[in-house]
Amino acid sequence: MADLEKLEKLGLTRNEAIVYKALIEIGETKTGAIVKKTGLHRVIIYDVLESLIKKGLASYVIKENIKYFKAADPSRLLEFLNEKQALAKEIIPQLNILKDEGTSKQSVSVYEGIRGLKSAMNNMLNELSSKDYHYVFASGNMADAMGPYYALYQENKRKKKIMTKVIYDTSFRKRIDVTKITYGKIRFYPLSYFPTDTWIYKDKVLIVTYTANPPIAILIVSRETANSYKKIFEGFWKNANT
Repeated sequence: MADLEKLEKLGLTRNEAIVYKALIEIGETKTGAIVKKTGLHRVIIYDVLESLIKKGLASYVIKENIKYFKAADPSRLLEFLNEKQALAKEIIPQLNILKDEGTSKQSVSVYEGIRGLKSAMNNMLNELSSKDYHYVFASGNMADAMGPYYALYQENKRKKKIMTKVIYDTSFRKRIDVTKITYGKIRFYPLSYFPTDTWIYKDKVLIVTYTANPPIAILIVSRETANSYKKIFEGFWKNANT
């Protein structure tokens, strides 16, 4: 049973795993022996053998007009996996195009609680690369609200070389304990107190309120909205001080 489950995890169906295992144990054989060994109906056996042959996991020879089947060497399982991996690499770019087309549509998502905020931010990190813009109107509440996650988040940005532009209120200059571990370019502007962070990246705007109970993040997916916030940010950035 354990062997069958492992074969299934490698990508075989249940019946394929049963027949392949039987072929390994029997050796070269006619279908009758496979039926007897597995208990599967002869019609099912033929269908499964055809499938295994297509996957390169079985073959046959004809002797006196009778087909004899045998399993491919178990090492073929590695080749089978490599072929699937190669196929995945080939199709991923195409799927990403479809994903990008799908995400161009507008949507709003809500994340609640510290765990929800971490999920939203981790999703953002996964999407961003060193080539993307990443702008933040920062309330200054993230480090205190998120605890140790703040340093981990900044370190992950550093590893991916995600260059962030951050605008804090001028009163936040004194929080050197936070700014010194923040990966990105920091400027200050007299924004006055506000409880929310606004993160602008790709076609998304993430608005985070740490002081809410529970903390909440609202993700807006809209190219027009993101572009509008980006223009606002760039205007503030030009007039902000280092």
